[in-house]
Amino acid sequence: MTAVVLGALPSDTLTPEGPERYTVTAALSRRPDPLEVESIHDPATQRRLEEAGFGQAGLLIADRRLLISGTNLQELRNGLASVVGTIVRAASLKAMAQKELARQAMADLSEAEHERLLRVAEAAAAIDFGG
Repeated sequence: MTAVVLGALPSDTLTPEGPERYTVTAALSRRPDPLEVESIHDPATQRRLEEAGFGQAGLLIADRRLLISGTNLQELRNGLASVVGTIVRAASLKAMAQKELARQAMADLSEAEHERLLRVAEAAAAIDFGG
């Protein structure tokens, strides 16, 4: 996350007439991977927010933005931003680990298939049609 998107805040933010809670939009430095989005949207994320004392807040990824609902700038400054940052970092690390496991599984499968093809070629070469 790079910064709060000021233009996405309610126009009456920090005024007596302004809402107590609203959605704060944070810009993301890159488009999130589908695995990261899945992790952020997982119910476990809401539980983590609740455990940290911010159960009224919610997280939603929309393109290159993170929508932090049910909060305000003061709450973010007073600890929620740190919790959200930890959640986003954990989602990124989890996605990287899942990709690496998938890559390794493909490499293992490719190697196993290569070895199988060598055994097939050996078996075929051992056949003598010479009578």
